[in-house]
Amino acid sequence: SYCVATKGVSEIYLGDLRAKLASVYADARGWGLDGRIRFNPTSGSCNFTVWLTEASLVPSFSPSVCDSTWSCRVGNNVIINFDRWSGASPAWNSAGGSLDDYRSMVINHETGHWFGFNHRFCGGSGQPAPVMQQQSINLQGCVFNPLPTSSEKQALMSTRGLN
Repeated sequence: SYCVATKGVSEIYLGDLRAKLASVYADARGWGLDGRIRFNPTSGSCNFTVWLTEASLVPSFSPSVCDSTWSCRVGNNVIINFDRWSGASPAWNSAGGSLDDYRSMVINHETGHWFGFNHRFCGGSGQPAPVMQQQSINLQGCVFNPLPTSSEKQALMSTRGLN
């Protein structure tokens, strides 16, 4: 289960965030593993909280882990940087990526950290980037990809005993 909250950002944006989270978490191609893992929104007793946070306040979750430029994950907090939520990143935009796909990628990426996954790297030029790659910063020759790759989903199945 997950909760949704804001820090330094108007709650008026929560409707769009909730809708996007529900869509991403219900996507059969994502971390839900075609329904094997269910993400349920709740207002209390959450496994994790997704925060939409003003950029300058992102480091308040952990200055050693988070900075005001990017989104991050600290403990059971999945922190989405409002500047990135509103306008993606320079690397994403210069490659022609859509804001909607960026939002899907950042939700999947930071949720992947909550599952315990570290950053990954491009497997080869022209391949879809792993969702755990820092696509906001650099593609390393891969193409943007908002979804976990089959190997990332397999790793989740293995760690959750779903094989």
